[in-house]
Amino acid sequence: MTTVEGQDSRLLDGIIAEAEQKASQIIADAEKEAQARIDAAKARAEREREIERKANAIRLEQVRLKGESAKRNTARKASLHRMDVCYDVILDRVKTRLQTLYGTKEFSSVLVDWIAEAAIGLDLPQAKVSSSPKVPVTEAMLLDARRKVKELTGADVSLSLDTRPSQGVGVVVSSPDGKVSYNNLVDVRLRRFDRDIKQLVEEGTCKTE
Repeated sequence: MTTVEGQDSRLLDGIIAEAEQKASQIIADAEKEAQARIDAAKARAEREREIERKANAIRLEQVRLKGESAKRNTARKASLHRMDVCYDVILDRVKTRLQTLYGTKEFSSVLVDWIAEAAIGLDLPQAKVSSSPKVPVTEAMLLDARRKVKELTGADVSLSLDTRPSQGVGVVVSSPDGKVSYNNLVDVRLRRFDRDIKQLVEEGTCKTE
């Protein structure tokens, strides 16, 4: 027959066992939760490291791109400056070369061509020709220009010398009333062919490698 003390002992043992089981479960759950938190913290730290790594890579790439852009801009500015210098040098040489021709038969022939070109451009039956006192146009040059216009277009044009001198070397061919004109002064012609001259400079020895 089971005594009261025996029953109490078994009851106490059961309570202790149940308490130990619950304690073990609580500890296991706590350890599991702690491990989960540790794993989550590690994962979060890894994600943050990866984000920071990518951000650093992006920043480094931006720095690299800015550096390359700055180098390109510097090289471009240097190239443009070189082209400008070469253009100025070549233009000065052209002007100097033309100046050595002033007063020669070769330049007189050039002026005749410019007069004919201007007369054809105006397409008028009469026109007057203005030139510089430094390199004046003569009546003989006007006759040559008339013949050239006749040969090129079949048109007869009457050309006369303008009493007013031009503002530079070359010719300005105008209508008798002066309302329309064709400017073939040296400086104007050089500006007219500015793009062609620059293209020659770019394609020539001044081209930056």
